[in-house]
Amino acid sequence: MEKEEQELFKPTTKGFFALLGESFKFFTLNLPAIATIVIPVFFVVQFLVPLIEHVIPDFANGLTGYDFLDDFFNFLIKLIIVALISQIIGAIAWIAVIRVIAGAMHGEKLPPIQAMQDGTKMLPMYAATAVIYYLAIIISSFLLVIPAFIVGVYFAFWQFSYILRGNGAISAFKHSASLVHGNFIRVSLNLVGLWVFMYILNNFVIGLVSGYLAVTIDPDEGMLFSVINAIFMGLGKVFQGIQIIFMMSLFMALEDEQ
Repeated sequence: MEKEEQELFKPTTKGFFALLGESFKFFTLNLPAIATIVIPVFFVVQFLVPLIEHVIPDFANGLTGYDFLDDFFNFLIKLIIVALISQIIGAIAWIAVIRVIAGAMHGEKLPPIQAMQDGTKMLPMYAATAVIYYLAIIISSFLLVIPAFIVGVYFAFWQFSYILRGNGAISAFKHSASLVHGNFIRVSLNLVGLWVFMYILNNFVIGLVSGYLAVTIDPDEGMLFSVINAIFMGLGKVFQGIQIIFMMSLFMALEDEQ
């Protein structure tokens, strides 16, 4: 099995559909480890994190002198805090999954608990780099959509550059840009194709199946309806492992070609 996995992801130039097929195959081989990380984290984010909103103080009380404005700012502050906590917890899982998949590609079995611990340690720099990345996208968006797309493509591999190669924020962006340089069209087409595939999978496959089963089992859309939807949403998050494997294998192939 380990030999098969290593040969499967030997860095080579592959077309989109060949790479997607191999990513799905490798995903199924490592599904238990990926699910062990993603599903618990998703349920923490989905059910427990929103409860934090109830213990967040109303920081904006008396801020403006108008109750309706204070209420709005309180709502906004709580929304931002909850979203930030959700993103941080989700980032730990994302790093952990990348670590597990990278280990599997080299024939190593990294325990999910160890991967989560690694994710926690790597989170501060990961978060700082992510902020720079999204700021670059936002700023370039003011220059029209095309510059934002170009920036997104050139920096598309910053996560793997940081997590797998240990590059800091600026070095991660530079390494990603060096890989895309001379391969912009190829990388762009792969990214667009991957986005379309994941969009269809999440919205027209998992989403439709989830909605149909939830309504069939609980037509009144009560608690059972919410639980079924949450389970399928968790499964949808697990399938992001395909996206990670696809991007990682493309990242490795580009490195090998340099």
